Amino acid sequence: MSPKPALRHEGHKGFSCRSERGLPAQAGQALAEFALFSTLVIIMAFGLLSWIPFHRARTAATSAAYACAQFLSQSPDPHRAARNAYLIAQQTLNADWTATLGVQYRVRVAPPSGTGEPGACLVAYNVPVFFNGLLGLDNPGWSEQWFVSRSETWKAKWR
Repeated sequence: MSPKPALRHEGHKGFSCRSERGLPAQAGQALAEFALFSTLVIIMAFGLLSWIPFHRARTAATSAAYACAQFLSQSPDPHRAARNAYLIAQQTLNADWTATLGVQYRVRVAPPSGTGEPGACLVAYNVPVFFNGLLGLDNPGWSEQWFVSRSETWKAKWR
């Protein structure tokens, strides 16, 4: 008995749509496309994971700057208000909910120049870039969140 001939479909001008073993000719290309697609998915997943620290640091800095500004307007004594505002900003940044390990923060408080005058709180933050070797990202540097606060005029009568 003679072996069965390989299945072949003779298309236009004698080209074969199947390989010698009868497998589709595009199987190799599908494997290459899958490898490229899976690599792209992995890189995108790491990129999305690297955004989490940036978002959490910005949220913590915004909360700290807002809390600082609120405490800045609560005392008629600008120096005591500035000290209290700085401490509350630090407590907000060091809270357990922030979960921003490795992020560097700088808090600046500009106390009001007098009773009823505006003061400001600025929180700068620098987030380390995770997966930098894999993604080739640049460090974005320092970012800032700030709030301006003005004590209510009735507090001017405290003095």
